[in-house]
Amino acid sequence: MNPLIHLIIVLLPIVPLLFWLWMFWDMTNNDTLPQCFFTFTRGSNSTFDWWVAFIFLNVFAAIFYYVNVYRNR
Repeated sequence: MNPLIHLIIVLLPIVPLLFWLWMFWDMTNNDTLPQCFFTFTRGSNSTFDWWVAFIFLNVFAAIFYYVNVYRNR
């Protein structure tokens, strides 16, 4: 098999992981988080709700955070 194909296969999971880490780091340093799209605390603790979203929904929550919070700052 071509070494370039091996490199691509290795890089495919790394790119979403780096994006997730970038958005998670930004979310943890954001003091003005809006209410999350789903909530366990009924909106009283948006930081905890975003943490749960990032842990359980992974890259999908990071994409949602990027589109709705990070991009608008």
